[in-house]
Amino acid sequence: MPELEVRIHSIYPPGTPGGTRAYASATIDGCFAVRGIKVVEGGKDGLFVSMPSRKTQDGYKDVCFPVTAEFRSQLHGAVLDAYQQSLTQVQSQPQAAPEPKAAPRAGQKMG
Repeated sequence: MPELEVRIHSIYPPGTPGGTRAYASATIDGCFAVRGIKVVEGGKDGLFVSMPSRKTQDGYKDVCFPVTAEFRSQLHGAVLDAYQQSLTQVQSQPQAAPEPKAAPRAGQKMG
């Protein structure tokens, strides 16, 4: 099996609007990178991995994709594992309190 390195670049935890939960990239055997992989919430089926695609007259077509079922399973598993790890890390970090807004200085106009 090829060696995979997956990185989560943006994460949108459950409860945020939209179905996209994260964007990821994967490096395969240290020599081929795929960017624009999405982790999407699919309703009753839960999370799934969406490969980079482009819009055509017939709908969306994947730009790149795993050719074998075995590699598809390995890639999707690695992306979903990386998402779960990132989500756990984000949820375990203390939430920073928003900074109070500064009061306007004397003589300074607001707005």
